[in-house]
Amino acid sequence: MTVFELFEGLERAGPGDRASLDRALAGIAPDAAVLDAGCGRGADLPGLLAHVPGGRVVAVDLSPEFIAHVRAAFPAVRAEVACMTDPPGGPFDLVWSAGAAYAPGIEAALAAWRRLLKPGGRVAFSDLVLRVAAPAPAVRAWLAAEGIALQDAAALEARVAASGYAVRDAFWLPQSAWADYYGPLARRLEGLPDSDLVRGFRDEIAVWHAHGDDFGYRLVVAEPAP
Repeated sequence: MTVFELFEGLERAGPGDRASLDRALAGIAPDAAVLDAGCGRGADLPGLLAHVPGGRVVAVDLSPEFIAHVRAAFPAVRAEVACMTDPPGGPFDLVWSAGAAYAPGIEAALAAWRRLLKPGGRVAFSDLVLRVAAPAPAVRAWLAAEGIALQDAAALEARVAASGYAVRDAFWLPQSAWADYYGPLARRLEGLPDSDLVRGFRDEIAVWHAHGDDFGYRLVVAEPAP
C-alpha cells in the first residue's frame, strides 16, 4: 500500500483546521494570488478559495497522485507537480504551507518564498515543534525512530527572523485539528495488513494519544522584514 492509497477518500493528510486558516489569512484581499505549497490532497483549498473569490490559487505537490486528485476535485485551482521552492504561477500575495516546509527545510523554503512574494506579501506555514522542555521518553523514542529533531516554538520563530522575516502572528493548532486528522486515519488503519507504513502511522497515533501535549503544530504568519 502506498501513502496515496492509504489516504484515498480521507479529507486530510495532516493536522489542520479552517479556523486556524481563517486567522492566518485575515485581511487578505479577495483578488489575491495564493500558493498552496505542498498541498497534499487539497484539504485547505476550500478555505483558500473562499478567501480569494476574485483571485487565483496555485497548488503544488511532488506527488502526481495527489495533484491528479486536486485537479479533479478543484477545477478552479491550477495544480501542478512541482517543488514548493520553484512553483509556477508567481508572484503571490500569500504562500500557504501546512506542515510541509520541513521537506526543503525552513530556511530554504523561506528564502525561495521571499523571491516569490509580491510587495506586501506574506507567508503562513505550520511546523511540528515541542511544547515542553522535556518530552516523554515515548515521544523521544518516536522522534528518534523517525529521524526527527524537534525544536521549540521560540527556536522556530528565531529561525524565521534570522531568515529575514518579521513574525506577525504565531499560534498553536488546536488539539481538535489533530483529532479530526487522526480519527478517520485510525479507522482506516483498522484491519489493514501489517506493513512498515501501517505500523508507523499506528505508532504515531498511539504516541499522540498518550503524549499529544508534548508537541504540536505551530502556525507562523510572517512577512519579509524591511
